[in-house]
Amino acid sequence: MPETPAPISTKVIDRDAGERDYRRARECLVTDDLDGSAHWLERAAANEHPAALTELAILHLHGFGRAEDPAQAVQLLLRAEASGGTPETTYLLAQIALGGVRLPRDAQRIDAWMADSARRGYPAALRVAALRFGQREGSEYQQAAVTCLQRATEARDPVSAALLADRLHAGRGIASDPAQALDLANELRAMGIPVELPAADGASEQTASGTPSEPPWHALHLLDSTLPDIQRQCVDPEVATCDGLLSDEECRYLIYSGARFLERSQVIHPVTGQPLEFEVRTSQDMAFVPRTDDAGIRILQIRMGEMAGFDLDNCEPLTLLRYGPGDQYRPHRDYFFPSSPSIKMPGGQRHSTVCTYLNAVQEGGETVFPDKQVTVKPLRGRAVMFRSLHADGSPDPHSLHAGLPVIAGEKWLATCWIRVRGLRQF
Repeated sequence: MPETPAPISTKVIDRDAGERDYRRARECLVTDDLDGSAHWLERAAANEHPAALTELAILHLHGFGRAEDPAQAVQLLLRAEASGGTPETTYLLAQIALGGVRLPRDAQRIDAWMADSARRGYPAALRVAALRFGQREGSEYQQAAVTCLQRATEARDPVSAALLADRLHAGRGIASDPAQALDLANELRAMGIPVELPAADGASEQTASGTPSEPPWHALHLLDSTLPDIQRQCVDPEVATCDGLLSDEECRYLIYSGARFLERSQVIHPVTGQPLEFEVRTSQDMAFVPRTDDAGIRILQIRMGEMAGFDLDNCEPLTLLRYGPGDQYRPHRDYFFPSSPSIKMPGGQRHSTVCTYLNAVQEGGETVFPDKQVTVKPLRGRAVMFRSLHADGSPDPHSLHAGLPVIAGEKWLATCWIRVRGLRQF
C-alpha cells in the first residue's frame, strides 16, 4: 500500500504581526518590563520572527526569567535559522555545536554558521574568525584577521579592539602605527583590559594597499588544528607538558576576555563544598561560565581537553587566573575529598588538570610537584597536564602540586579542570 501523505500544516504566518509584536517587546525592554518583553517575544515567535525566536532561545539557554531549557533553546534557534535567522542565530548555533552535547560537533556546519554570522557583522563571530585566521600562515590570512578585528572594533567590541591594538603596534597584518595603537590601548586599559602592545618580531607581513578584500570565509576551518608534541615529565602521577598549545595571540585573547572580571580567588571547603577565601591561594580569578563563555574560548578549551584525552563536555568552565608579585598557590591537590558535596554533582570527581601559561613570568611562578621533584617553568603558550586519580579511579595523593610565588612581574594562567563524566548542559 502507498504511504499515507503527511498532513499539510495549516498554520498561517503573519510576518507583519510578528514584526509589530517584536517592536513591542523591544519597547518593554527600554522600561525594564522583562515580563512584558517575554510576552511579546512569545507572540512574535509564534509568527516565526527570527530575532524573537533567537532572543527567546537565549532566555531558555541561560534561564533568564524561566528554568534553563537548552533543548528548547536549540529548537528555537533552528526555527529562527529556517526563517532567515539573524547574525546572532548562527553564532549561537555554532557555539552550541562546539559543545557537542545538544548538536553534533560537525566541523563543516560549525564553519558555515560562524562564517555566516561573521559575514553579517556579528562582533563575537568576527572575533572568533580573526583568531582563527591569525593562526594561519600567509599575508592573506593575516590581513583577513585584521579586517575581522576592524569590523568588530567598529561595532565596539573591546576584546577585538585590544587584539587590533596589538597588531597595530607590531605591524602584523597591517601597517605599524604605534601612536594609534597606544591611544587605543590607553582607552582599553581604562576599562580594565591590560593591552600588551607586543613589539614587532621581525617577521611582519607586507600589507596590501587599498580597500581590504573580503576575508576567505570558505577557509575558516575553526577546528583544523594539530596538537604540538607532548613531553612526559613524570609517569606516576602522569605529568606532561606541551609547548605552543596556544599561540601568543590566543593567550592574549583569554587575558583580554576575562581580565575585567577578576576577583579574589577562593578554595572549596572540603566538607561543605562552599567557596571561601584562604591564604593557601592568593591569586585573582574568574570563570568563563555559560553566560560569559564564547565560541573562541570553547575552541581553545577543546584543545586543552584533547591534551588530556577528554572532550569539552568533561571540562569545567575555563578559569583565568592572575598572580601578582608574592602571590602563590601553596601545595594542594585538585581532586575532591570523598566527603565533599562537589563529588556528587554532575561530572563527579576531578580526573585531570590542564594549566596553560598565558605569559612568560619575569621571575618565579613555577608549577612544582614536590613528591616527584618535577618543576615546570611558565612560558607563554606552554601547558602542563597532570592526573589527579589512579587508573582505578582512586585519588592519587602524589598529585600534590603548587604554584610557587611570583618574584617579579605577574603570571597569567588558564586552568581547565576535567571531570570523570560529562557535566555541560550545552
